[in-house]
Amino acid sequence: MQTDYNAKYWRSRSVRRNAENKELKKRIKELKAGRENWKRKYMLNRDRLLKVEKELNFIKKTIGKIIF
Repeated sequence: MQTDYNAKYWRSRSVRRNAENKELKKRIKELKAGRENWKRKYMLNRDRLLKVEKELNFIKKTIGKIIF
């Protein structure tokens, strides 16, 4: 009878652990997707900012040439 209880105990722990691992894997997947989304947004904004800065410097140089 002792082994029967022991087997049930460890089986229930295994089932709980597997369910917890499944939830954790799902959470990790969601976190990775969220981070990639933020990274993509950051890269787009950074590229846009660099483009605007380059254009601004070009305009400043052009104005400088016109004035002098």
